[in-house]
Amino acid sequence: MACLTTFEKKALWLSTWMIHNANHLRPSRDGLKVGGHQASSASVATLMTALYLDVLRPQDRVAVKPHAAPLFHALQYLLGRQSRDKLERFRALGGAQAYPSRTKDGDIVDFSTGSVGLGVGVTLFASLVQDYLRLKRLVPNDTPPHQLPGRMIALAGDAELDEGNIFEALLEGWKHDVRNLWWVVDYNRQSLDAVV
Repeated sequence: MACLTTFEKKALWLSTWMIHNANHLRPSRDGLKVGGHQASSASVATLMTALYLDVLRPQDRVAVKPHAAPLFHALQYLLGRQSRDKLERFRALGGAQAYPSRTKDGDIVDFSTGSVGLGVGVTLFASLVQDYLRLKRLVPNDTPPHQLPGRMIALAGDAELDEGNIFEALLEGWKHDVRNLWWVVDYNRQSLDAVV
């Protein structure tokens, strides 16, 4: 437990530094700040640290809430999957992306979540595909344990619950009795529009 707490503190400090560096230390031609969603990263630091260091299995996949990208990149760096250069260039050309992106961040990202609300829908359909493959016996019965269906996990901010596709996904998941699907809502009551 002490190890997780230490790792969490390092990840939180690093994600905060990335945002500070991008807005105040790194040279800017036009003087504009680039933001970075520090509160959204801080509110899931404990959860994401436990998830990535203790809970996830190799076959599990995670859709990280878009505004927690700085913390995600910090964790990936501490796990040896992200370069320091990418962190230093957070939200700049060639740097770590503002939102998790399979296209620009590569294989460290399981699902792109650039628009809020997408993580819930994409994990639902990924789980449905796994169920379909099993039901149609397209996955061999002698599958080794590390290749068994993974858990599809979506980390969503409470403000994302304003997105209609989340409620559509809830109904689809219920209708199909989906398994291996976790939706975790970060109830931090932070929204640009109103308190959720």
